[in-house]
Amino acid sequence: MVRYFDVIKSGGAKEEEPDGSKKSEKPERPERRSRAVRFSDLEDRRLSIDEGIVAPKTKRDIEQIKKFSLAVLNYIKEVKIRVVDNKSFEIEPALNIINEIINIPDLIKEIYQSSVHLDYEEEYLISRLPNILVCVLKIGQSMGYSKTELLELGLSALLYDVGMFVVPENIIKKEGKLNDYEVSLVRKHVEMGRDILFPLRNDHPWLHRVAYEHHERENGQGYPRGLKGDEICEYAKIVGIIDVYDAMIHNRPHRKAMMQHMSVRELIGSKNLFFSSKIIKVFIKEISIYPVGSYVRLNTKATGVVIDTNEKNPMRPVVELLFDVNGNAVTENNIVKLDENQLIYIVDSVPKEEITSKTNSL
Repeated sequence: MVRYFDVIKSGGAKEEEPDGSKKSEKPERPERRSRAVRFSDLEDRRLSIDEGIVAPKTKRDIEQIKKFSLAVLNYIKEVKIRVVDNKSFEIEPALNIINEIINIPDLIKEIYQSSVHLDYEEEYLISRLPNILVCVLKIGQSMGYSKTELLELGLSALLYDVGMFVVPENIIKKEGKLNDYEVSLVRKHVEMGRDILFPLRNDHPWLHRVAYEHHERENGQGYPRGLKGDEICEYAKIVGIIDVYDAMIHNRPHRKAMMQHMSVRELIGSKNLFFSSKIIKVFIKEISIYPVGSYVRLNTKATGVVIDTNEKNPMRPVVELLFDVNGNAVTENNIVKLDENQLIYIVDSVPKEEITSKTNSL
C-alpha cells in the first residue's frame, strides 16, 4: 500500500473515535506546505487504455473519456461489494487512476469538458463518482495543491460516500420525498463512512475525516457535529460543495435536476453560510456561472451548449450553436466565443428537455 507521512496536522476541538472516545483537542487539517512524501512507486506508473485510462495523445474523443469513467466505476463497484460484505478493500487501484489523471497535463480539464454534462445511466451513487472526482481535482488544481495533495484529495473524492453503500436500497432508490425516519437513516452514512475508513488512518489519516465531515457547513448548520469554519477539514469542504452541486444538476430518484446555472447561482448565494468564501471563489472560477454542458439561449435567439468556460469573464463562455432562430440544426460556423463577439450574449438558460425535444423532432 502507498504510504504518506504525516500530512495531517493535529491540534484543538475534539473529534470522536469510532468507539466514542475523544481523539484530540483540535481536528487535524491537511498541511498546505510541501512535505517529503514517498509515493515514488506511483511516479512512473502508467495504465494502458485497456485498463480504462486515456493515453496522452492529442485529441481524445468521448469514447476514450468513457474509458476513464469505466476505470473509476469498476473500482467503486468492487468497493461497494466488499463494503456490503463487511470486507476490506484495496486503495492502490484508486491511487493509480488518480495518479494517471494528474500526471497528464490538461487531462482533468479535458475529461471535465467531455463528461460533466452526461446523464447517469447506472446506479446513481456509483455513476456520479467520475464527475465528482474530476470536479474536485479541478478545484484542487486551482487552489495550487501539490501532486501529493491532489492524490489525497482525489482519493477522498472517490471514497467519501462509502457509508451510503450500507444504507438500505429501498431508501436510496425511493421516488419522492423521504420521511423523517428515512432522512435520519441516510444521515448516518457519514458515521458509517468514517467507521469503514477508520482502519486506513495510519496510511491515509485524512480519509475518514472527509467521509465524516463532508456534510458540515461553514455556519455550523451541517451535520453530524455542527462544526464551523476552520474546524472542518479543507478537503471535506471541497468535496462537500461538489457533492451538492453534482446532486443539483442530475436527476435522483427523489428529486429532479436543476438547470446548471441555477445550481451555481444557488451555491453562490450560500456564500459564507454553507461554504467558505475562499472555496466559493475558486468554484466560480473553475465551474463558472454557465458551466460546461449548460444549454443557453443567445440574444440572436439561437440556442447552444457551453463547451468551455471563461475564467476572466464567466458570463461570456464559449458556446457551440445547436439550433438557429427557426429551430433548424446549425452545422457550420457553430462555435461562438462570446468574449470575442461583444454584440452576442446569453439571455437565458434552456432546459435540457427543450433541446431533447428539438433533437427528436429533426
